[in-house]
Amino acid sequence: MRVVYNFSGNYSSPSPALGAGKGQREQVLVVSAEKTSDTGSSGAIEGFSLSDRDYDVEISREALERNGEVRRHENAHMAALGSAADSGILYNTMKGPGGETIAVGGKIAVDLSEIPGDPAATLSKARTIISAANAAASPSGGDMRTAAQAYRLASKAQEQLIQEQSRGKIDIFA
Repeated sequence: MRVVYNFSGNYSSPSPALGAGKGQREQVLVVSAEKTSDTGSSGAIEGFSLSDRDYDVEISREALERNGEVRRHENAHMAALGSAADSGILYNTMKGPGGETIAVGGKIAVDLSEIPGDPAATLSKARTIISAANAAASPSGGDMRTAAQAYRLASKAQEQLIQEQSRGKIDIFA
């Protein structure tokens, strides 16, 4: 994702595929600042400030839409994770000119370790994590990596359950 700061007022929208790999669309957030005749206060964005006080800073519609998308995406994961979440939602944010917080990314820590001595509980936990990774409308690459790790955890737990059942059958017949 790219954040573009436009201070000339002559910004034209970039190609959505600019800088993205083949078949991928790059997300671009545009933060605009246009010169005004009034010498009012300038807006500030985290890590960036305007020294000229003759600019009005405005967060673009795309940035505000991205904020909503990120928050819906992460809330879908959190709702599906429930107690399997290892943290709350951690947003990557920027500050708008009025001090508002704009989410541009987010993540939730997830514990992908097995539950010692309980492969059935581990399998259940892994299935919950897989479901949560796929809960958002458009799962990200990070979501897919988390799901893949949870699939490996589930596979190992399932193998352990089969071994335990197999041993139980042998013990019964012995």
